[in-house]
Amino acid sequence: MRFDFSYLLKSLGWMGGLLYLADVGWFAYDGSNIDYCLAFLIGIVIGAAICSIRRKSE
Repeated sequence: MRFDFSYLLKSLGWMGGLLYLADVGWFAYDGSNIDYCLAFLIGIVIGAAICSIRRKSE
């Protein structure tokens, strides 16, 4: 097994973009920004790191 750094950066980039779009959409709908808690953002980073562990391709 190995850690795939490129996959980690791609997944964090995509997740950051999705969270940004959700925040902009919420602001347009409700008129206030979503307050992301630190624990939620840490969970996203940990989840992306766990998903970045890949099996060796033979």
